[in-house]
Amino acid sequence: MGWKTSTIIITPRPNLPVESLLNNLGLTDLKSIDDEPFEIALNPKGNSVYIGSYKDSLIISVPDIPASFLTEHISDAEKILIRECPEAEICAIVLHSTVNLWGYAVIKNGQKIRARAGASDDGTFLEYGDPLIEEEALLSKSTIDDHGNRIYLLDEFPGEPFTEDQVGENFVFEISSRYFGTSLDSADDLLFETILTGYRFSKNTAPNRDSSSKEVQIKNKPWWKFW
Repeated sequence: MGWKTSTIIITPRPNLPVESLLNNLGLTDLKSIDDEPFEIALNPKGNSVYIGSYKDSLIISVPDIPASFLTEHISDAEKILIRECPEAEICAIVLHSTVNLWGYAVIKNGQKIRARAGASDDGTFLEYGDPLIEEEALLSKSTIDDHGNRIYLLDEFPGEPFTEDQVGENFVFEISSRYFGTSLDSADDLLFETILTGYRFSKNTAPNRDSSSKEVQIKNKPWWKFW
């Protein structure tokens, strides 16, 4: 399976009207569309957004906005969520595994504590903050080669080295377990039984959506050009 997702996770789930929260993020003129299980909603198409709950987390799957989190700075979209959900931990995950594109960012107590991102063409081009406990098992299987690149030797593939972009998907899955209690790729009740409410928006005035914004660009390459 080629995994694709563009999702924000907020834990604990805030007690806020969902349409108001989406409007604050710049998603306006909302019109209801078919609700979908998370396996479909996690990769929203066009002007669609899906929002729902799993365990104690609020999940928002939406194009573009999660990518704006993937910087060492606090983007305007993140500032909005920090303001609206001051007690919550906020995470963005972005993944397009067929091109080894991956990234995640975590905000806790209003501060960005971790952000990482990479792609097959660029290697790991964002590395901010200290490793989280969910990353430690994978990182312990890596070494730095003579060129300064991190190489992984995984138990299930003995003798076969992997570059970091090849295990980026694994890192995203491990980060997802921080909120879902299990890795995204094995959370069947989340993927197939959790239904998210769908909306179509005719406007997206989300902060930092423009590809010229410094906040949504990493090495001058907007992520959504891969999608």
